[in-house]
Amino acid sequence: MTARIVTAVLGVPTIILLSLLGGRPFFVLVLALSITGLFEYYRLTHVPRLLRCWGYLFATAILLNVFTQGVINYSWLAFTTWIALLLFLVMIGFDCFSFYQAGVALLGVCYIPLFFSYLLSLRSLPQGERITILVFVLTWTVDSAAFLVGSRFGKCHLAPKLSPHKTWAGALAGLLGSVAVALFAASSIGVTLWKAVVMGVAGGIAAMVGDLLESTLKRLAQVKDAGRILPGHGGVLDRFDALLLVAPTIYFILRLWR
Repeated sequence: MTARIVTAVLGVPTIILLSLLGGRPFFVLVLALSITGLFEYYRLTHVPRLLRCWGYLFATAILLNVFTQGVINYSWLAFTTWIALLLFLVMIGFDCFSFYQAGVALLGVCYIPLFFSYLLSLRSLPQGERITILVFVLTWTVDSAAFLVGSRFGKCHLAPKLSPHKTWAGALAGLLGSVAVALFAASSIGVTLWKAVVMGVAGGIAAMVGDLLESTLKRLAQVKDAGRILPGHGGVLDRFDALLLVAPTIYFILRLWR
């Protein structure tokens, strides 16, 4: 518990500071989260080293593209993915790895660095520093509220086969906490209360789905934690799994619903 508290005390202010600074410092944060998360994913899925190196390079290229343009260039992404698939087919022909392994490696890039890149897109929006901090705080609130209420009052399990400790009571608490955070931040990010409610509900659901996805991955790999880089919390995927879905969810709500 002490290690968990120390990590949070050091980590939370650092993330908030880098979110406020933006620019290269924030890019380095997102890059570190993406590469570390991808490393944990590849270790869980036993991806060959050659494919891991390709994945790290592709992840870095995606993040650099978003950082320089502010948004994901889907034409560029489709083109580079197509080139990568052609290279995969050639290398599969030389028995460097299997088609399944190539698919797992590509899925990791599409799941972790691509979704983390939406943090860069959020930061590039007007009032982006406030929106980015909101996304982090909303995600942490869902996790904390679900844990505190679920461990105290939870009896009915949400998805016992995937995550035996998650309960409906915790899920409801997380959802209410998410809405409360969004409502509190509504005026500071320039959205209506109604839009804030939608952001809170959608963000809360996205956080729980992201958590369950990572729980499924760990269950398939038969491990308790995805990593150990964050003392008391596990790995990047253990701590930021919900953020992977919350960031793109909030981004699309803000961009599509003006």
